[in-house]
Amino acid sequence: MMEPELERPVPMPLLLADKARRDGERVLAVFDDVTLTYASLYDQSMALAAALAKRGVGKGDPIVILMGNEPEILVSMFALAYIGALAVPTNPALKGQSLAHVFAITKARYLIAESQYLSRTYEALGDGNALERIIVVGRDYIPSQPKEERYADLMAEKNPLPKLAMERSDPWMVLFTSGTTGVSKGVVLPHQQLSSTSWDITRSVFLDEDSVFYTFYPLFHLNAIIFGPLGCLISGGKTVVRREFPRENLLNELHQYKATHWSALPFLLRGLLALPPRPDDRDIALKIVMCIGVTTEMIDAFERRFGCKLVAGYGATESAMVGLPAPAKLCTAGRLNPRHQLRVVDEEGRDAPTGKVGEWWIKTHHVYDRMLGYYNMPEATASAFQDGWFKTGDLGWRDEQGYLHFTDRVKESLKRRGENISTYEVETVLQNYPGVSGAAVVGYREGPGGEEEVRAFLELSPGAPPIDHAALVSHCARHLAYFMVPRYFDTGVQLPRTALGKIEKHKLKDFPLSASTFDVKAAGIRVER
Repeated sequence: MMEPELERPVPMPLLLADKARRDGERVLAVFDDVTLTYASLYDQSMALAAALAKRGVGKGDPIVILMGNEPEILVSMFALAYIGALAVPTNPALKGQSLAHVFAITKARYLIAESQYLSRTYEALGDGNALERIIVVGRDYIPSQPKEERYADLMAEKNPLPKLAMERSDPWMVLFTSGTTGVSKGVVLPHQQLSSTSWDITRSVFLDEDSVFYTFYPLFHLNAIIFGPLGCLISGGKTVVRREFPRENLLNELHQYKATHWSALPFLLRGLLALPPRPDDRDIALKIVMCIGVTTEMIDAFERRFGCKLVAGYGATESAMVGLPAPAKLCTAGRLNPRHQLRVVDEEGRDAPTGKVGEWWIKTHHVYDRMLGYYNMPEATASAFQDGWFKTGDLGWRDEQGYLHFTDRVKESLKRRGENISTYEVETVLQNYPGVSGAAVVGYREGPGGEEEVRAFLELSPGAPPIDHAALVSHCARHLAYFMVPRYFDTGVQLPRTALGKIEKHKLKDFPLSASTFDVKAAGIRVER
């Protein structure tokens, strides 16, 4: 197939260098207590790059970054790009085997970390760890080992600046998957994928020089990186990066920072809608909110109250933005990105017709618009592709207008008495029930050979009344096919979540039934067909 004419933006670090020269005082990122302009980010990145190069860090060296949402994480990412090293921004909440796994896979010899995360790193790696040098971010930290150096000391050095040279095909980052459906893998992202994805996002959600993208999502995740610093670097807008989730102060912060763009999860929208209406609700600066997995009722309520537009898309760390954002009211996952080709593959490995569900297989027109592979995991890389097509592990379909519709993860879909069930669809219905702030649907079998039943775990909003299970079942029956209505309900639980708020459903699959589990069948409630 002939490759379409597509924009090929330059690598982001080169774009930063250019903008630092031409418009250096423009603000790019506002952190809790530090503001980075184009010039300050570039100057700090070059200073750190020079100091690291002096210490032997060079092309292809993986450097683990263990930090929260601090300006130093952004400086480190660009610094490593300028000397051709690999940035491995890692979830600082990891401990023990999970953290050791990152170092085992990458074989990283260098670490840039906030001082508060050092003890867990030493505990995870043991005394005989292979780390050669640790750059410690912490204003008052005093190095306790010869291999430790203070970040501030490196920044104060006067070293020859490195020559900028990078290709679109060069790897820049290794981002580890959440591991919610298997072992965590390090996704190797080249400059071109990151720049192309950021470019596409900027255009599809109308980011411009007056835009303010607000996020508290961690910068070790692709969503925050491309929507925030990289997207705003292209558009000329600025990103507000908060260190922590502001909880009950979220609406105030959206007003305070005059946020025009925000990427949200459904439970966040439900939380805002649950707040008492304010006279200034329509005065909020929000124009675009990106969110997937919300009902049309919630979309209507949110757009009416706050005067903004909800859009939805689809992407994965490995393949970037496959479905470019489209109006969320359509309840789709956007429209296919022109950079991508899509196959919908059924259980027999054949292409499914329009409107039929299958696994989404993705191929980019240009090889560097997708991941280069899983770092040091050749078998996992090989199994993820077939004839150049990346098997996403996601199920969905495409309609006649070309919109994508996500239904489930392959590993999370259920089959009940021969009927395929989308846990995603069941969760969406449950999350639209009053008082429910989060839902996770899994399969449950009573012993070997038992029928797989649908089980729902429900997280309740603060102050919500106890669930009326008969009314809840009736709600499900109105919106779902009879075989999709859960048999078991566990209500009032705290759902396990990743740092991004993604529910870790694998932790619920083997959770035993308890005295508080509501059994629809045992209660004598009949669901009509």
